[in-house]
Amino acid sequence: MSECAERYTILPIVEDLVRVQVDADLPPIPCHAQDHKLKHGDEFVIETDDGQFLGRASRFSPPIMVPPRGPVGKIVRRATDDDRAHRLNGIRLEKEIESYLRSRIQELSLDIRPLKVRLPLTGRKAVIFFASEQRVDFRALLRELGRKYRRRIEMRPLGVRDGAKVCGGLGPCGRALCCSTFMDRFHSVTVRMAKRQNLSLNPTKISGLCGRLMCCLAHEVENYPAEQRRRRKRSEDSEDTPK
Repeated sequence: MSECAERYTILPIVEDLVRVQVDADLPPIPCHAQDHKLKHGDEFVIETDDGQFLGRASRFSPPIMVPPRGPVGKIVRRATDDDRAHRLNGIRLEKEIESYLRSRIQELSLDIRPLKVRLPLTGRKAVIFFASEQRVDFRALLRELGRKYRRRIEMRPLGVRDGAKVCGGLGPCGRALCCSTFMDRFHSVTVRMAKRQNLSLNPTKISGLCGRLMCCLAHEVENYPAEQRRRRKRSEDSEDTPK
């Protein structure tokens, strides 16, 4: 590998912290590098509060410039073939749990929308991410899932924007949702951004699948003030031009 290519593939590490992608549908987890030399595409086993997971280092994850607010994991070692095989078995079990969970929710008429099931490489824990518009008593369902799969089940609610990121879909533009493709974090979006871009303020026109303002409103808003000034100047020049 050439020196230029190696410089591109080696990930920058700031204050011993780097983002590791565990699940493509969920945000990357900040982890302590533990003196590991990370390269783009390398797979590692990381330790978190929920257990050990198989993660992948990515060049496209931005470096961590400020201390994270949430929990921080640590890179334990490089992944082996046994870890990858164990993860494939975990994926099959995750799909089985999610399918059973959906059927039981429908039978019990619970106002819950399961989004994601995540199982660690080790331990007897299962984390279920869900969305719900109101508080729901699902303790009986937790006990049933625990007895059936012999695991400690933990239910974690996700907001509407995170739920849309996990589920994915197509936006009004006909393309895949920004949040489920290239965005790694959500930005603040306001109606003022739509006004600056001369867009319709009809909520059905500027809202995404999550029901909130579309994230793409913040992507090009900084280009519009200069363009508006140029248009205003051209308009004033045309008015001053003698006919």
